[in-house]
Amino acid sequence: MLVEQKGWITPQVLAGGFALGQVMPGPNMLAMTHYGFAAGGWWGAAAATAGFYGPTALLSAAAMLAWQRLSRWRWLPPLRSALLPFGAGVLLAGALVLGRSSLHSWPAAVIAVAAFVLLQRTRVNAAVVVLGAAGLGALLGL
Repeated sequence: MLVEQKGWITPQVLAGGFALGQVMPGPNMLAMTHYGFAAGGWWGAAAATAGFYGPTALLSAAAMLAWQRLSRWRWLPPLRSALLPFGAGVLLAGALVLGRSSLHSWPAAVIAVAAFVLLQRTRVNAAVVVLGAAGLGALLGL
């Protein structure tokens, strides 16, 4: 949405913010602050951070209170199981958007797949993989 629909940031800024979020401690969605800054300076960074985390924090608090009140109900475990595919779909949609905005060549796709396989099959630190992929991409002029 930030890139294709609104045009507020470039695909490179999106990919850079995501990579930055991967190497920073804490939640990788700290990249929202980066995107806000890229689109509107310090005020944009503040608005993007508050707009991204504020509603989610309030909704999470309300859901937790409701979850605690309803924890003894029999239908709660099936509901929890029903929500798992939704979470997987959101994760897949995010991966597809990121892939479409940053993989524009076969070498870039090969680097992305290699990084994924390396992270899945080894215990290499994610920061090392991200920095290595970025270095290789820079070396290849991607």
